[in-house]
Amino acid sequence: MPDLLSPKAANTAGFKHYVEQYSGPVYALSCLLLEKGARADQAAAATFASLYELWLKGSLPQGKAGSPAAYKECIRQCSILAQEHSRCTPALLGWEDQIASALWYGLQLPLSDISLILQHSVPELKAQLRGIREQMAAAHSTMPSVHRPSAG
Repeated sequence: MPDLLSPKAANTAGFKHYVEQYSGPVYALSCLLLEKGARADQAAAATFASLYELWLKGSLPQGKAGSPAAYKECIRQCSILAQEHSRCTPALLGWEDQIASALWYGLQLPLSDISLILQHSVPELKAQLRGIREQMAAAHSTMPSVHRPSAG
């Protein structure tokens, strides 16, 4: 049995709470960026492995300030995996737009939080999101319409 009074055991217990708090959102973000599957699992695991090293050094922010750190590290891990395994089909949005879209539309984070994570001003984010909406609308308008037989 580990020594529960040791600094490492106390650190591990505190980090367990951090993982419990952020594992859902981090996994959701990795799934949004990499699609659900082994790569998303790998990115989420690598995120917490890297954050654990910061935790042990005492350089991982605590409380609400820990949230941007978790998202930033997840984005970094997803970026590495996305570069290593480029998708077979071309993406409609560029990587930076995919990240912003995942944080805003997928996780539905407030613009102020996304601003901290991506280190962009809120007006810059609004302009980026407007551009994403325009790209998506243009892509949707060029898709062939599906005709469904009437139920009548």
